[in-house]
Amino acid sequence: MKIVKFVEGMKEKAIKELLEVSGTGKLVEKTYTFKGGSAHVSVIRGGAIEKAAITHMVLKGITPPGMNEEIDAMVYQMEVFPENPYCPMGHFNTEWSMKGPGPYYMNLDLFPAKRVEEDLRSAKEVMDKVADRFGRDRDKMREGLDAHYTMDHFPSTLATKVGCKLLELKEQDLDLFTSAYQAFFDAYLAILRKRKGSPYSETDVQLKLERNGKWLEYITLKDRAIKMAQAVGVPPEVLIQLSYPPSAIF
Repeated sequence: MKIVKFVEGMKEKAIKELLEVSGTGKLVEKTYTFKGGSAHVSVIRGGAIEKAAITHMVLKGITPPGMNEEIDAMVYQMEVFPENPYCPMGHFNTEWSMKGPGPYYMNLDLFPAKRVEEDLRSAKEVMDKVADRFGRDRDKMREGLDAHYTMDHFPSTLATKVGCKLLELKEQDLDLFTSAYQAFFDAYLAILRKRKGSPYSETDVQLKLERNGKWLEYITLKDRAIKMAQAVGVPPEVLIQLSYPPSAIF
């Protein structure tokens, strides 16, 4: 299955590249099994990476809230929290049905603590090229990211809208799906390599912790995917590993 091969290859690449960019980071891997499926979580900590969680989860025979039929689904999610506030948090969320040809869903974006417009612009330009290559409208490809990653009490959205929000893609769109993910990950790695050694202040660290706090508020109070995962029996330790930031303030 093409999508499974993509996940396996991308997971191997992500672990290798993030360990390399971390410098002194260490990898811990664990597989969880539960009634509705299984999850393999790879966590990197140390050096330039405060925490990076790479999760491959398979859900089988689950009935999400509001639905009457069982579904099989796969989730491949990565959250990267760099040590340096000048490196943005990288959010990579993909999921799809395993019954039939999709549909496939993808949300990719950067959530900065200390905004570096040059870096955000470079990532946006990479994704603009992906949109052009596949005949997609650049703005529509990102539509909804800002509303998705905010809450009413936030002073501003977490999102920068430099990535993409692709919904209900079909089998014929898999080249767009895989190309967008690979291009965005490579653009993100370039930013990490460029900024991980930037000098920063305690004020900048506070911005990072506040950003992490907003992310934690979002996933615990708003994120429907987390709520659904809880409802179908995904263990709390899996959800904590795959999504929680390593540090935060409120």
